[in-house]
Amino acid sequence: MGLRLLHKKISAVLVYAMILSIISTHYAFAAAESGGGTLSDINQSYAKAEITELVNRGIISGFSDGTFKPADSVTRAQLAKILSLSLNLEEDAAAAAGFKDVAASKWYAGYVGALVNSGISQGTSATSFSPDKTVTREELAVFFIRAFGWETAAKSLKLDESLSDLAKVSDWAQASVSFAYQIGFIKGIAGKDGSFRFNPSGIADRQALARLAFEFIVNKAAYADKALLLNPDKPEDTTPDETAPPKVKDDSGFVYWGPGSGNDGKPDGSNNGGDNGGDKDDDSDNGGDQGGDQGGDNGGDQDGDDDGDEPAAMDITAPGEYSLGNVTGDVTISSQDVVLKNTTVDGDLWLLGDIGSGNVTLDHVTVTGNTWVEGGGPNSIHVANSILATVFVNKSDGSIRLVLEDGTNVQQIQLDSGAILETTAAVGDIGPVDISRSIPHNAAVTLNGAFDSVMVHAEQIAITLAAGSTVGDLNVFEQALNTSFHLAEGSTVSHLIADAIVSFTGQGSVQSAQLNVDGISFDGLSGKPVIEADPTVISTTYTPAEFSLSAVGATRQIVLTGVKNDGNKDITSFAGWSSDDPSVAQVVYGDVKAVSDGITYIKADYGDFHIQVPVTVSVYKPGEAYPTLSSIHVTNGTINVDFNGDVADETAADFAVTAVLNGTDYELNNLQYTEGQFTFDPVDSYGSTLYITVESNADKTRFAGSQSDSVKLTGFGGHIKNVAGESVAGLDIIFRKGLDKTDGDIAGTATTDAYGNYFIYLQPGIYTGELGGEGTGYIKTYLIGVAAVNVKNTDEDQTAIGVPNASETRIVLTWGKDPHDLDSHLLGPTLDGGRFHTWYVEKEYEHEGETIVDLDLDDVSSYGPETTTIRRDINGTYKFYVHHFSGTSTLRASGARIEVFRGAVTEPTQVYTVPEGTGSEIYWIVFEMTIGENGQIAFEEVNELTNADPLTNPGT
Repeated sequence: MGLRLLHKKISAVLVYAMILSIISTHYAFAAAESGGGTLSDINQSYAKAEITELVNRGIISGFSDGTFKPADSVTRAQLAKILSLSLNLEEDAAAAAGFKDVAASKWYAGYVGALVNSGISQGTSATSFSPDKTVTREELAVFFIRAFGWETAAKSLKLDESLSDLAKVSDWAQASVSFAYQIGFIKGIAGKDGSFRFNPSGIADRQALARLAFEFIVNKAAYADKALLLNPDKPEDTTPDETAPPKVKDDSGFVYWGPGSGNDGKPDGSNNGGDNGGDKDDDSDNGGDQGGDQGGDNGGDQDGDDDGDEPAAMDITAPGEYSLGNVTGDVTISSQDVVLKNTTVDGDLWLLGDIGSGNVTLDHVTVTGNTWVEGGGPNSIHVANSILATVFVNKSDGSIRLVLEDGTNVQQIQLDSGAILETTAAVGDIGPVDISRSIPHNAAVTLNGAFDSVMVHAEQIAITLAAGSTVGDLNVFEQALNTSFHLAEGSTVSHLIADAIVSFTGQGSVQSAQLNVDGISFDGLSGKPVIEADPTVISTTYTPAEFSLSAVGATRQIVLTGVKNDGNKDITSFAGWSSDDPSVAQVVYGDVKAVSDGITYIKADYGDFHIQVPVTVSVYKPGEAYPTLSSIHVTNGTINVDFNGDVADETAADFAVTAVLNGTDYELNNLQYTEGQFTFDPVDSYGSTLYITVESNADKTRFAGSQSDSVKLTGFGGHIKNVAGESVAGLDIIFRKGLDKTDGDIAGTATTDAYGNYFIYLQPGIYTGELGGEGTGYIKTYLIGVAAVNVKNTDEDQTAIGVPNASETRIVLTWGKDPHDLDSHLLGPTLDGGRFHTWYVEKEYEHEGETIVDLDLDDVSSYGPETTTIRRDINGTYKFYVHHFSGTSTLRASGARIEVFRGAVTEPTQVYTVPEGTGSEIYWIVFEMTIGENGQIAFEEVNELTNADPLTNPGT
């Protein structure tokens, strides 16, 4: 049973039916319309009033059976038509021609092109729009904020951190989601703990779209007024009062007094307060903006219609077998060893973290809303004979196994953490599996079974396709840089579309692949896939048309370019290359190498396109010890040349240097030569490949031969400051390819300019930069930089930590990408016999105006460093611990590292690394340090992980 039939089958049970299309002249969006009138199924919708008003205005209408189907999902193609008509945009199918998945004959092509022209959407990648993909809540927010024309304004404002899952919102959507939430255009979803979340990856439905369309069309002026009231310069209110709730820290480092009563913000930072009420979206009139947002007040009426007839949400807190029948509202399971049978949940099903590593079984269970899997162990969650809509899997330490079996149907699965996802032979239909960007670095995902579609957005994770498993379509998105795939024996990927550089190993196979980036290798597999041509390429060009090589070993690059309606595409590395006579010249990816005298043809095949280039090899002064050009190395700005013989006093006049950029000849500006190196002005064409050939001049006065090399014009940059916030100039940063790569080959070096800025051109990938160390005045620390094809990263910043003074002790905390905020805590003796505690709220301990201890750098955005400095010794015992404040993943998987520098040293006196393994403890007690009366110092490693706060539980 295919995906189309899967959706049909699920829809019959869940009332998720009929795709969305559009009527009327400007604003309608329904298919097989009834022509208006009373809609039979909107009484239970939170958007009943908006739907009714839009029907009365003639803007929308229902289906031919008199229904509206408020819980149905919306596709990107359908949304394109809605927005285009709402904004009176002119259809332009030609503008969508660059998307390989938008054929000109499709009904939505003109609307997609209209959005492209308007700037509202540029697709899910450079070559795809994903018209059939369901629209997520974050996408809906971004589309409408762009339609309002407020995207620039949104980016100028500080993010609203009161949404507990704002960190899970994609980077490109965070500003729009925050802005829309601040002006009230979108609503939050209240969790059971009183926090408010947005659920960015949740699927948007028709009633949500109706509400937003109504607000956009009818109340735009009111939202404009609200937007004007937002003041990005307004400071946080940090003034406490006696009745204020506890302090909460946001990602900017501000401390504020959290909303709500009796809510402590949760130690892990996932809850920033709330009113603890039952209204799911903090908006009693609307009841939410998603089918799963239940509405109502104080947990009473779950559907937002104020009739009070539905039961409250049901909680399962003890082991056992349960049959609940039909439940209107959410069901929560917080105990292991639970079997839930013969139950229909008209709401969300929550499998909470309290399940731990235990087991839960769902048997003949139907869930119309979302299923949230946050707990369970390596043999844990079994789902049989059940029908689920969207399933979210997110266990912080990734130690969870979800088994789908015996006729189970699932519309969509999203993995937000590492996991084992398994299907059995008897399973029903499983919709797309989305391996999301929120998964922490180095997490592991295993897919065991048969999957029609897998979409990978996660960066730097390991994905295993178990033995005998199959994936129909594997889509690797541009965010998935450096993710690795291991295909076990007998496993198969039928079709791959790759927009990021990833790696493949194992005894499995990829049958066919469309590669949209250079650098993907299949050498680690037992065989290579058939490489497909880009269907949007309409013709090809190449350069040079013919050439000669004058030395054995000489090389010359042929550049093959695909011509598209929206511009050129370098297809040199994607074509199939061959030489008619390899004894004369050989070729690899268009790079031709001379073997012996003669003439041959170099051929390239790309889809239906074929070229041949005549090549003549005529060795200059054969048999003589005449020097030849042996190699060149190109960066963006330099060309280093080497010879296989003695060449002296050569000048620029002895060379001919040519370049090709974006398929055409390119003149290098300010080209100069001195002692084996050419320099030129760096080329500003981010993402392109610059091909350069250096050869002897026509007279071959000093040497013969030619050599070609290329450089991908990708890289990254940032700003280096010190703890005081001052720019650090003239500091060298050496880069190695790989995450947390602190030794080995150096890929490149950058030096900060007078303003503390740097930029380095490197091949696409993740790099570790090393700064500081001996002779620099700074402690050796590291930064992570990403060179991506699609975006020029210029905010890979870092703080340089100065070497302590002779009388100081500096404690440096560093970690990985996830969690994004770890906090340093130091307890120690005071001069008056008491105890101090330095942390993000109380950053300093002072005595009579002198700073004794301070948290001089508090980092809240991944990696660190975060530094605590003891500036004056006080005899007694100090205790240092780390708190997982917010973000995904666990302390155990964070890669956290503590370095202690005692005195004016550049190498650490003590080093501590967080213990690995499973577990979600939120405190890491690292060490104790005792300073004796005679000034002697002793370190005692504690290295304990716990959920007990060391401040209030001194026994820990």
